[in-house]
Amino acid sequence: MIPIPDPAPAFAPALQASATGGSVVLAAVVLLGLAVAAGLSLLIAYEALKGYRGTRDRAMLFLAVGIVLLTGGPIALRIALPTFTDTPETVRLLSTTVSELIGLVCILYAIYGRP
Repeated sequence: MIPIPDPAPAFAPALQASATGGSVVLAAVVLLGLAVAAGLSLLIAYEALKGYRGTRDRAMLFLAVGIVLLTGGPIALRIALPTFTDTPETVRLLSTTVSELIGLVCILYAIYGRP
């Protein structure tokens, strides 16, 4: 019987990435990007909320809630959960995914529902 060499070690160094020792500048840019995305989502939700207050159209309220849950909620969870708790990665992923799904349902209800 002739042994067949494992091809994985030849490709392993090219596919590996390091999660530690990252640049401080890169981390600052990522945090700035997250802050801008959260700020823009809150600004859009605020404008939708102003539209709701002016017209009392509940679709605008659902749109505002959906935008916050779709963008601002997951950003806050991705930062707050690992910073302040010891939750496992699976719980963090599940919580952000649930927030995004509920946000999408709220937006779809605002568009197609009869709120």
